[in-house]
Amino acid sequence: MQINLIDHYDSFSFNLLEWLRDAGKGLVTLNRICYDDVTAIAKLAEKPTPIVISPGPGKPSNYPSTKQLLQNAMGKVPILGVCLGHQMLGEAAGAIIQKAKDPWHGTTFNVTVKETNWLTKDLPRTFTTVSYNSLVVDLKLTNKNDWRILAEDEHAQTMMLSHAKLPIGSVQFHPESFASDDISVIARNFFSACR
Repeated sequence: MQINLIDHYDSFSFNLLEWLRDAGKGLVTLNRICYDDVTAIAKLAEKPTPIVISPGPGKPSNYPSTKQLLQNAMGKVPILGVCLGHQMLGEAAGAIIQKAKDPWHGTTFNVTVKETNWLTKDLPRTFTTVSYNSLVVDLKLTNKNDWRILAEDEHAQTMMLSHAKLPIGSVQFHPESFASDDISVIARNFFSACR
């Protein structure tokens, strides 16, 4: 099974790639595509296969090619967003992207799972993870009928979300970080959705 990692030139992209490889245990082929590789992005948009949206600097509006790819691929293939990818999917859900109440930059904190579904299956109810973000998704301020807030941090900020009917989900934190608990079940749940 081929999974495409859209790389936004973030220092965590290669860690994320390795985390996905380890969780896939040879069952997954990972294809790294740089967000500014116009030809590769256009080819993927034409014939989408499962996508992971990497972290990256800045905000979703800095990456129109990735946002266009998401619009073309949503409803056609499974998608997982991490950090910036979470914010991009949040925007697609109609959420507001705003400054975090307490920005997490390399700090560990607890995440509490609020709803169980395909992405949170077998995750502990509370786990420790780490983030490097100043922006968060506020899904509570929009009509979220098709989207679910799956987990929150101690400030009730959205840390995981998913589409109610499609295999599309995201995490604000960095599951691939060595400072996070072993939550590779998130990757395995995504791979299951890709089958």
